[in-house]
Amino acid sequence: MKRLLPPLLLALLLSGCASGPRGRAVYVLVDTSGSYIQAVPKAARIIRYLLGTLEPGDTIAVARISSLSFTNKDRVAAVTLSHRPAQADTEKRAVAARISAFVKAMGERRGTPYTDISGALLEAAHFLRGIPAAHKEIIVVSDMRQDLPPGAVRHVPLPLRQVSVFAVNVIKSRGENMNPARYLARMHKWDARIAKGGGRFIIVHQLSRLPALLRTS
Repeated sequence: MKRLLPPLLLALLLSGCASGPRGRAVYVLVDTSGSYIQAVPKAARIIRYLLGTLEPGDTIAVARISSLSFTNKDRVAAVTLSHRPAQADTEKRAVAARISAFVKAMGERRGTPYTDISGALLEAAHFLRGIPAAHKEIIVVSDMRQDLPPGAVRHVPLPLRQVSVFAVNVIKSRGENMNPARYLARMHKWDARIAKGGGRFIIVHQLSRLPALLRTS
């Protein structure tokens, strides 16, 4: 008759089989350029929803997209939640408070003159590379219309391997409404660039669809 393994040894063996990255890491980019700065409250609602879905040990970061965004100076909040549920809840509340302050501050400012989406994506990608999470997502609340300041160079690869990039609240211009091919071409360029970096680009046409898309990312 075979001897059964002691419970403690069996638990250790099972935990070894389940080793490797776990959990989620989410980086939210909020466009604060031009008139799009008016969409910051909508972005805040998305962030608060995300906070409610995160588990202890998960990571969330929030940053603004401004004229030159390859910098952590535009980061509004960043935290890897404690594995202790009570402490994780305290950390979530602290992030929510920072987001509320961010919304208030942006409501008193004018939008930046340029929109460095590539720099913001690059900063988010480098941040996520340092997080050992099984699921990595970047949520971009923007019209995805890049406008770089003179001298800015962004022809660099985006290291987005196994990262899902969600474009939320993408507003079409009047010209794109007149000629949809222009909109499709603009989105194709982002799709191709993100895919070249190893990532996946998903346009969220309806905000209500975001939760289901995040569950399958």
